[in-house]
Order: sequence, then structure tokens, then C-alpha cells
Amino acid sequence: TSASKNWSPMWRLFWRHQLAICCAVRIGLIAYSYAHDALFEVKYTDIDYLVFNNASRHMLQGRSPYLESEYRYTPLIALVTLGNFLLHSGFGKFVFAAADVACGCLLAGLTSWPAAAAWLWNPIVLGVSSRGSAEPLILLCVHAKLYPVIYCPAICLHVWRTSASASQAVSRLIRLAICAALSFGAPLALFYHLYGNEFMSQAYLYHFGRLDPQHNFSVYFLPMRLLGPRILRAVSGLAFGLQAGSVLLFSWAVPHQDACWFFVTFGFVSLNKVITSQYFLWYLVFLPLLLYRLVPSSGRWLLCQLAIAWLLPQTVWLGLAYLLEFRRLPIVELVWLASLFVLLSNAWIAWRLFDAYRRRMQGDSEAKKRD
Repeated sequence: TSASKNWSPMWRLFWRHQLAICCAVRIGLIAYSYAHDALFEVKYTDIDYLVFNNASRHMLQGRSPYLESEYRYTPLIALVTLGNFLLHSGFGKFVFAAADVACGCLLAGLTSWPAAAAWLWNPIVLGVSSRGSAEPLILLCVHAKLYPVIYCPAICLHVWRTSASASQAVSRLIRLAICAALSFGAPLALFYHLYGNEFMSQAYLYHFGRLDPQHNFSVYFLPMRLLGPRILRAVSGLAFGLQAGSVLLFSWAVPHQDACWFFVTFGFVSLNKVITSQYFLWYLVFLPLLLYRLVPSSGRWLLCQLAIAWLLPQTVWLGLAYLLEFRRLPIVELVWLASLFVLLSNAWIAWRLFDAYRRRMQGDSEAKKRD
């Protein structure tokens, strides 16, 4: 049952006002992006937005969006940003911001307005969506990325644990598999028919073998920058193995799906070969679900500690990356140390959140026994 059905009239009115303010802030940031881009060296608009524009221009002229060499997405994104040429240059930004707000509305319906605020008012979320990143839209569309496959172990375990018998579990899994195949496979078949192997290679397969030596939040960027191809393959294999282990561990250890999907995604992103700010949205969208479960038993001071532990390393990394990229200072090793700081901080955050989750579950179990 949707949690929002139990809201009082006062909370419903408060929610509408807050939602209107959230939308206004996003519109304001999109408007600000034009002034910022005209005045400052470091642009506000995401470079990917320019890539989307180029891909859409090719599509508008009846050509493949993959003539834009940097376009690594489903053609769906290029279709959405056709409005940049047909209506307004900021059309795509407004669509992505609307998807961001839609995620917040879904979270508010599943939890509460205060929990959903962890998404709607998160500065990273505000920045990513208003800069023209397609990530908020991708969160609503399974077809857009392959990474949702990481939820398969958790889903299968959940179905098995909650089924009355093995035959019922198998039946439920078959139905889920059919639904998943249709939702993912139908657009895949359409775009494969239109663009063939080029679509498969650029939108999906490219990311399996991606080795990016450019500085990013991942600790793997420096080894990829310094080591030869053979060692790179070993590093890539190590990253994949650690990610798979993390996914399986959290899928087994966290039986509640609202919490499990956060932990699975947080571990997967933290151990990825390439990490940019957009990837943070993959797990932040599940954070309100976890907080809604934990807040009654977890102190606000703990949540403040975790927020600081998450933001501080990123701030350090961004400052050093700016000095490296725009001031050309020879500090690539310091940027790598900042990436290591981000990873260690994320590991600490995961441990503290999991410990809080475990304690909450133990408390609930003891309360049921007393009743």
C-alpha cells in the first residue's frame, strides 16, 4: 500500500508546496546554467549534454545517432533531446529534471516526504539533473543500462524466501523473467532493427571492456593510466570480481529489498572501474527507502556523520581534480589518493549503515517475540 495514502490533509498540502518549490529550484538552476556557461571557464552544462545534442542532430537528419563518436547510450536519449532543436535548447534538461522529480514523487509515495527529501533536496541530484545529465531518466528506464542486472540475485533470493513452496517460487520467477525480458527486450529489438550491431556495441558492450585512464573517482584510473594492456585486463578482472562478490554478499545478507538494493548498488558503484558523479544517482535513489527503515532507530548524529563522510572526500577530490585539469598542476598522484579516500570513506559508510540496519532488524525481531 502506498504510504502517501495515509498522509493527513495537512501533510498533503505541505507536500504540494514543497514539490512546487523543488520544481522551481530546478527551473532556476537550468536558467542559471546559461549565464554560468557564458561567464565561467568551468562550464555548468554537462559535456554529455553536448554529446546528446550532436546525436540528436544526426537523428533529425535521418542518420544514426552513433555517428557522434562519444555517444554511448540508447537511441532513446537522442530521441528525447530532439526537442532541443524542435522546441528549445534546454528541452532535454527540463525532461531530465522532470524525471528527477518523478523519482522523488515515487519515493514519497513509498515512504514519506521527509525521506523523499533525501533525494529531492540532495545537492548532487540537483546538480546532475539541471546540468543536463540523462541519469534521472535512466533510473526510470531499465532498457537504458545493463547495470540493473545486479539486482537479479537479490530478487531471486527474495522470491525464494517469501514463497510457500519451491514450485510457487519457480512459477513466480518465470513470470518475473518474462516481464523483465519484455520490458528490456522490446526496445532492444526495435533499436537493434534500426541500428544493428552499432547500437549493441556502443550502448551496451562498450561498457564491459571500458578502460578509462582519465582521472575519476575510481581508484582504478591510475593503474589504467600507467600499466600495459595485459595488466589492464587483470585489473579489469579484479574490479569485476570484487563487484560480483559485493553484489552476492549484500543480496544474501540484506533480506529486505528496500534496503538491499541500496547496499547492492552502493557497493557496485564504489568498486566500479569508472566512477563519475552521475553514477552516484544509481544508489542515491534508493537511499530514502533505507532511511525510512532506519531513521526511527538511528540517531540524527549518525546520519550527519555519514553525510559528512560522503561529501568531504568528494569535495577534496573535486578541488584537486580542478587543479589538475584546469590549472595543469602535476598532481595526478594526489588525485589518486583522493580517489582512495573516497573508496575508504564509502567502505566505512557501508559498514555503519549495515550495522544500523542489522541492529534495527534485531530490535524488530525481539519486539515481535515480546508481543
